[in-house]
Amino acid sequence: MVNEPTRIVEIELPAQHAYRFQCLLEGEEGLAVARSFDPEHKKLQLWTTPSQHSDLLDWLSTVSGMMDVELLAEWTLGDEKK
Repeated sequence: MVNEPTRIVEIELPAQHAYRFQCLLEGEEGLAVARSFDPEHKKLQLWTTPSQHSDLLDWLSTVSGMMDVELLAEWTLGDEKK
């Protein structure tokens, strides 16, 4: 197993879609781990690896057509938000 840094992709989506989004993400078998730091569940951080980063962005572009997902920021864990 390669020790890769963690890439974080922060998104926003309507609260009513949060559960469905997380269920679909789980079906992608390890593409990312969703972490919520927003009590209303409007913002999610998706933690992934650099090698899966572009696959995650491709998947998000597909899902965003169904759920109004907005990409807010991306950064590597330990670096500043960009």
